[in-house]
Amino acid sequence: MMAQLPRIPPTHDMLKRFLRDRQRSVPADEVAELLGWSRAEVIRQASMQGVLMRGSVLQWSTAAGWLLDSWPLRLLFDILGHDGTLLPHGLQLLPVQWELPAYLVHGLRIQSQLEELPHRVVRPTEFSDYLWDFLHRALDIDTAEHLKADPDFTAAYEFPYGGEDG
Repeated sequence: MMAQLPRIPPTHDMLKRFLRDRQRSVPADEVAELLGWSRAEVIRQASMQGVLMRGSVLQWSTAAGWLLDSWPLRLLFDILGHDGTLLPHGLQLLPVQWELPAYLVHGLRIQSQLEELPHRVVRPTEFSDYLWDFLHRALDIDTAEHLKADPDFTAAYEFPYGGEDG
């Protein structure tokens, strides 16, 4: 789901306020502002997923998941600046330089455009966010279980659902 008009990212204050108050339901209007969608798009998507609550609100975790789907993680950190600590430490971006066979990089770039991603409400717009999604899904459940004692890993791995099914 993508808006027809150019989407406007959330402001620093809007994003900071949203990330600070995780124990609330979020009105559809606020979700729309965070995502750069129309209110109607939020209502439609929430209804299709069965997550729209009475009063046209969504759970914070649903809105946060859509936020991560809607904007590149790098952009969210740029907007937050020094308030980037409101996101789990394990989500902080780490530059990595790997030497990989060219066919793998080429293949994954093409796959990033072709792969159906039914678990997302918006396709990644940056290749690095596709790789984040791809590698997250590649983590073995046994590995995640082995790292349960690592709070930075667990907070980032489970964000924004915090262990909820979803």
